[in-house]
Amino acid sequence: MAAATVNEHLPKPLDATSEPPPLFDGTTRLYINYACPFAQRVWITRNYKGLHDKIKLVPINLQNRPAWYKEKVYHENKVPALEHNGKIIGESLDLIKYVDSNFEGPSVLPDDPAKKEFAEELIAYTDTFNKTVYTSFKGNTVKEAGPAFDHLENVLHKFDDGPFFLGQFSFVDIAYIPFVERFQVFFSAVWNYDITTGRPKLARWIEELNKIDAYKPTKVDPKVVIESYKVRFQVKTTYNFYCAFDLKEQLLSKSQKMLLSWNLILTKDCCSRESKILFTLLSSHTYSLKELRSYLANDSGRTIIKINDYLRGSYDRTVNEHLPTALDATSEPPPLFDGTTRDCFALNIYVAKYFELQGLHDNIKLVPINLQNRPAWYKEKVYHENKVPALEHHGKIIGESLDLIRYVDSNFEGPSLRPDDPAKKEFAHEELIPYIDTFNKTVYTSFKGDAVKEAGPAFDHLENALHKFDDGPFFLGHFSLVDIAYIPFVERFQIFFSAMWNYDITTGRPKLAKWIEELNNIDAYKSTKADPKVIVETFKALFPVLTI
Repeated sequence: MAAATVNEHLPKPLDATSEPPPLFDGTTRLYINYACPFAQRVWITRNYKGLHDKIKLVPINLQNRPAWYKEKVYHENKVPALEHNGKIIGESLDLIKYVDSNFEGPSVLPDDPAKKEFAEELIAYTDTFNKTVYTSFKGNTVKEAGPAFDHLENVLHKFDDGPFFLGQFSFVDIAYIPFVERFQVFFSAVWNYDITTGRPKLARWIEELNKIDAYKPTKVDPKVVIESYKVRFQVKTTYNFYCAFDLKEQLLSKSQKMLLSWNLILTKDCCSRESKILFTLLSSHTYSLKELRSYLANDSGRTIIKINDYLRGSYDRTVNEHLPTALDATSEPPPLFDGTTRDCFALNIYVAKYFELQGLHDNIKLVPINLQNRPAWYKEKVYHENKVPALEHHGKIIGESLDLIRYVDSNFEGPSLRPDDPAKKEFAHEELIPYIDTFNKTVYTSFKGDAVKEAGPAFDHLENALHKFDDGPFFLGHFSLVDIAYIPFVERFQIFFSAMWNYDITTGRPKLAKWIEELNNIDAYKSTKADPKVIVETFKALFPVLTI
């Protein structure tokens, strides 16, 4: 029987500004994060055994974690971790067994040999279960995740002496519930799907777990689950389009309010790796998730801003284009190979698009595909790879975004944002554009450690690059695609470093400061800037999940 209910005051998470507790002073401490499912496992175990007074919770802010945690507590710098008898133990499943074996209270391990053996099978399956569900977010989610939930339904029939995996509540239930809890919330919110549909044993299991006092206080806020998962897994929902655009600069901002960006600026011959970038994310408009869902559900027309002369930073005209409804498994195919050029792009619910088609509105028809319920004819008659993007042109299908970039650039007209000077071309194509991924990865990775120190070399690289040409304040002297490629990220990093670490990324970097200042004078950029509050909340939601 579980220990009596305890009303516990949960302490505030410790961050980079917090002093460490008096480490290794004989106090047993469980280091957790309130949003981490792995830490939740051990937290439930501790509660179930009634160890509230014997194991002290020490929550860690993973997005701004204290340096002393890695240096003095757990060198792996993750949670959960247990400080006990002068040593540190990590890994959630190992910790469940450790706590059960070394502390008094009702056991979560079975005595029955058959149940012990079956428990080991179920524990071994946890990673496969989680991976299957997480991977399903990239495709037909409900269909692809189904077998994983069906497996849980089937194993819940094994023992009839209770509603849990081993009949009675055990460490197997503790191992699974943090993840099932999150999946149930996310599937319901994003795909309007109840994972217990047709699975009565699973429904009863969740129902009974929600009655257990040891589990109830550990549950995470559903809103946190939804927003963090959307950001982490870049889930495609509601609308999915395919088109011949380079989408490597997507998902620049994600939060409780979604940035609907995408002035996709048509360019000519600015290389990223071996190919040309045709479109670059820049502009953003802010909508709440509720507003966006309503907007898409009503199949509204959208304002698409056409930019003809981005070098002058001037808008040419506004085009109102009605975007068609996404085609799904019930839709008939368009009249294929009839001379119409068709292309598509994937639209994420939280990165909807306001895009630029420089005169190609009439030349290339968008055919949105619902990737969660895609039509069979798309694979059979259009693109055998059954993915997007794909372009139907002159009786053939071209796929793969980089190939499509080259193809569209070569076969369709449009102004260029690339430099004419050979030295500037080489610097743009060979150094600056290929460095974008490294720059972003370096800064994002720094959030896991000493952010200011670890991100410094990336910002220094930009500072040095801005010394290359002296005929203007931009990377190539004059405003170009290189500036467009970097500013959406630098804008967000500047805001986030200031808010989280009180650090100005332009300190000691006068060229970078001037570059940002001059970009803020460009009308074409100013109207696209994101709300700083949205950026801060977005990144806060994003990186705790990625670093758990």
